[in-house]
Amino acid sequence: MVLIDRFGRPLTHLRISVTQKCNHKCIFCHMEGIYCDDLNELSADDWGFLANIAYELGIRYYKITGGEPLVRQDIVDIVRNISQYADEVSITTNGSLLDKYAQELADAGLSRFNISLHSLNRDVFMEITGGDLRRVLNGIKAAVDTGLPVKLDYVVMRINVNEYREIISFAESIGADLNIIELIPLGLAINDFNKLHTTLDTIKHYLEKYAVKKYTRRFQSRPVYVLPSGINITLVSGFCNPELCMNCTRLRVTPSGKLKTCIYRNDYLIDVGNAIRNRNRESVKRGFEKANIMREPFFKSESNVKGK
Repeated sequence: MVLIDRFGRPLTHLRISVTQKCNHKCIFCHMEGIYCDDLNELSADDWGFLANIAYELGIRYYKITGGEPLVRQDIVDIVRNISQYADEVSITTNGSLLDKYAQELADAGLSRFNISLHSLNRDVFMEITGGDLRRVLNGIKAAVDTGLPVKLDYVVMRINVNEYREIISFAESIGADLNIIELIPLGLAINDFNKLHTTLDTIKHYLEKYAVKKYTRRFQSRPVYVLPSGINITLVSGFCNPELCMNCTRLRVTPSGKLKTCIYRNDYLIDVGNAIRNRNRESVKRGFEKANIMREPFFKSESNVKGK
């Protein structure tokens, strides 16, 4: 069984925010689009229960995120409980605590790491994140040492766009794939966004010349460039992108158990938190079914608006 929304999009992915707490203070942080009161976090057992139900509904791929998920002391148990009901479990982290947790996460059933790396310059990194670059690089090394796939996430802004070749070279040196992400105007005042934002055009032009192969990833129709070193670089431009929206197969879950249909929407929230805590399977299933009906592309073109 797989849930299909009214635009013909299957529901196969969950992006789970297990906490809104974080030990970094990134200047562009959008908090996963979660601006509701969400401090009543689900337990590790609750997440396992949710994953068990989601598996019955055809959901196979999980991305665990935050805030910073590794600030939860039970993060290894969360991964272990979810991985029992998944084809893939990945985690998005700022990397600052990975030297402690990387191997435990791998042993618990994690499939791969996504690690934020927005600069290789210590001062620029501090300005962007408020964090310690050295700790993050140690965390990246620990993740690579597990033998699991590692993908770096690089959000491009005016302050760090000049580093794209260095970051690409670093990714190649450790055998990590790379997401190059355009800043989106979510969680930012318009003036702040305008000060930070830059396009990916220069980087795209560079990759068009440097890559040995290009293809389109089915998930969210993202362009991927294969470099001579063998690593893959994905360009992520999610704002005002109807093609990406039309190929979205994801539902989001807030820390307290609200189903969120889109990062840009807070009017479409289905609260299944109490049903999860009370182990009410049917209520949780109905919540998923209702959220799936409500799912729709946020950015629409003439070709996909007909599904509404």
